[in-house]
Amino acid sequence: MVNTPTQHSMPWTATPPTSWPDAPTYLTFSTLKEIEACPRRWALSTASYPSLWDGRGYPSKANIKAMAGTVVHTVLETLTKELVDAGCESVCDPSAITVLQRLEGLSRVIEKAIDQVCSHLAANPRAFRLSDYFTRSLKSQIPELRSSVQTMLAKRTLFAKPNSSSTMPLRHERGPLSHGVYCELELRVPHLQWKGRADLLSLTPDTCEITDFKTGAPSEDHAFQLRIYAVLWYLDKTLNPTSSLATQLALAYVQGDTMVQAPTKEDIAQFEDELTARGATARKIITEHPPEAKPSAEQCRFCGVRHLCDVYWQPDIQQQLANEHDDHSKTFVDAEVSVTKQHGPKSWDISIVSDTDEVQGLLRTAGDLDVQPGQRLRVLDAALSKYDTGTNSVICLTIGTFSEIYIVSP
Repeated sequence: MVNTPTQHSMPWTATPPTSWPDAPTYLTFSTLKEIEACPRRWALSTASYPSLWDGRGYPSKANIKAMAGTVVHTVLETLTKELVDAGCESVCDPSAITVLQRLEGLSRVIEKAIDQVCSHLAANPRAFRLSDYFTRSLKSQIPELRSSVQTMLAKRTLFAKPNSSSTMPLRHERGPLSHGVYCELELRVPHLQWKGRADLLSLTPDTCEITDFKTGAPSEDHAFQLRIYAVLWYLDKTLNPTSSLATQLALAYVQGDTMVQAPTKEDIAQFEDELTARGATARKIITEHPPEAKPSAEQCRFCGVRHLCDVYWQPDIQQQLANEHDDHSKTFVDAEVSVTKQHGPKSWDISIVSDTDEVQGLLRTAGDLDVQPGQRLRVLDAALSKYDTGTNSVICLTIGTFSEIYIVSP
């Protein structure tokens, strides 16, 4: 029986999938980066877990920063489409006011986007209990989100008004593009087995501008990703049968646009070779069962499936990762522990597994926790503290709002 969110309670069992996922038919930039960074993480995240839910991959852990970025992207997509449909050249166009009035104002558009993003949490057995918290938190950020949207949209010039005599292809239809502005456009190249989704593509008789909205900090990867979109646009014979080149590439950050050099035909040939080679390597390394794990402090700290990865929990790897951290005074930690006995109504005596021996400690929680003596647990993001029993300091792990506990299967 598939557990529904209302039936689920922690702790779950940290059980890897019974079968590993196949290589994706089409690679994307983000998939390539995930596989290259850690094939095991990609495989654990992508496999099926029918005993947990009916969704794709492993249920993700909600992240407020990522959700805020998704909200901004959703609002930008909504407003850009509405402005384009209304024939507005920019948000400064007089008719843009009418568009916003019809949408009940920018703040209302943001509220709807927050509700849409948070509605997905209700079906996520790992995140549904925090749905109300994330909704309230995001709505408290509406002034900041509004400012980000206004800043990024103000820089956009929608110079390529759609031709009134033609119609924009529906999302499920693919065909040659007429001059106009296209949002969330999927580019696909079958012979490369690559695809990508451009946030904004503006096409005129003489130019093709591709814009990618970025809500995070600037990264060199962003420029590479945008160049991939330019390559896919050139090679997508269905949307671009005349093989026109992208003439301008823009990374739209909150703090301002960064222009990226558009690739020439010669550059595209080199990019095509690189994508082919890296794609073949990525597909090969995930055919290993299980795929290779590449533990590192940077990769593992925010990995959403680290509780399933046996490599991560090896004592020598834990020590290696601890040595990689610049800050050794962490207040939130991961730990694999064995339950010794119940200490109090909401506390348990535990042994913490280390690379040398087992350290005695205490596990505390504010709510009920169904664990039994002798069970081994993997505790994620617990608050670390020590208290003095009069003879020695005891390590204490406190379970908080964002902590998670998983039982290690025998």
